[in-house]
Amino acid sequence: MRFKAARSSGPGGQRVNKRATKVQAQVKIEALPFSEEEKKKIRKKLANRIDEDDELFVESEEERFQERNKERVIEKINELIDRALHEDPPRIPTKKRNSVKEQEIKHNRLRYQKKKLRRESKSSDIEEE
Repeated sequence: MRFKAARSSGPGGQRVNKRATKVQAQVKIEALPFSEEEKKKIRKKLANRIDEDDELFVESEEERFQERNKERVIEKINELIDRALHEDPPRIPTKKRNSVKEQEIKHNRLRYQKKKLRRESKSSDIEEE
């Protein structure tokens, strides 16, 4: 992991102009202690943060001190990798309850009756003319 300090952007007066508190970190994906399959997942899910040299790039300028930003960068890297490797369990489809099926049938019957009445009233209007 390589760290680099730079000047932060944003408000802060003169202090911002003379202190390098922003921390940028680069991590070689190949050097991570994971299997090749896990590295592929990381590359795929974090593609927008990985450059052409196969390095994961993360930065932090949230804190006022370089050391805290360095800790924050390490936390961000860990969170990103954890999220990239996390897989949701497969969803088990559930069956509709009988009461729900009955409600749907009732609703459909009511709609059918309503439309049937409309058709009957239209046909009677045409016959009267």
